[in-house]
Amino acid sequence: MFSNTELLWNIGILAIDSISLLMTLPEYVFIQVVIILEWRKNKRFDISDQLISGLGLLSLIHKISQVNMRYTSVRDGLHSLIFFSSLSFNVTCNFINLCTLLFSTWLSIHFCLKIVNINHNLYIYIHRMFPKMFPWILFPSVLVSLLISGPYAYDFAQLYSNSTVFLLPSYFTNIFLSLKLYFAFYSFCFIGLCIPLLVTIVSLYRHIHQMQSHSLRSDSVKAHIHVVITLVSLLCLNFLHFLLPILIMFEGKEVHLMNINILLLEIWHFFDLPVLIRGNKKLQKKLYEMWLHFTSLVS
Repeated sequence: MFSNTELLWNIGILAIDSISLLMTLPEYVFIQVVIILEWRKNKRFDISDQLISGLGLLSLIHKISQVNMRYTSVRDGLHSLIFFSSLSFNVTCNFINLCTLLFSTWLSIHFCLKIVNINHNLYIYIHRMFPKMFPWILFPSVLVSLLISGPYAYDFAQLYSNSTVFLLPSYFTNIFLSLKLYFAFYSFCFIGLCIPLLVTIVSLYRHIHQMQSHSLRSDSVKAHIHVVITLVSLLCLNFLHFLLPILIMFEGKEVHLMNINILLLEIWHFFDLPVLIRGNKKLQKKLYEMWLHFTSLVS
């Protein structure tokens, strides 16, 4: 069981997580409703809409599982959790972490292919074939994420459910292999996210510089700057997300690392959906229309 100080701390974190979940729900509902209405209207489900909808759903599931786990640990104590509960939570969180980074990677590649023009045969081929190949790429990558998350979650659940597991020589080899595989794929996804985003940001920056040198319309320049800010925000947000599993693995009993992890997680949950809304014209336009409607009713 927790000491009084630990219990108060965990109750406070539970309250923060619950408030964050309540704040996330309207954003998630807004994203899903707008995307579904656009899909019914146009009879077409864009790649960006699919990925943004998936990212919103992953964020919501992650927050719900986090609040549920925090509530269970406060009620019963962290070490009183049965192995199945710990395993299901770890599988869910590890899988969602990988899928979130994976979806963000595909989204950054999609943005790069839409914005950046590169006169190279391979790039032109990928640009032409990516929309057709996307469904066949997405499902296997999600399945791989699940298969990689399972062994790591199992080893991590054993760590908390059975302290005698440390006495087994094979334990260190097993968790090293599952951890190595998990972070190898995790790092690969992060690198795959950074490269297209950086290429797109540099390309837009050069285009902005050219427009300013030719004294083109300020509206076009502002639109490009808006896209650059969105992409930089997406890059920074995914960098925070990249740090979370690393801190979770190495925090142990280090209180300062645990506090940093909680802070980064709350920052990520607070900004992830607004950044997605900012990066989608349909969502941004609908939000602006709702704001105008609201102000007209108030006035």
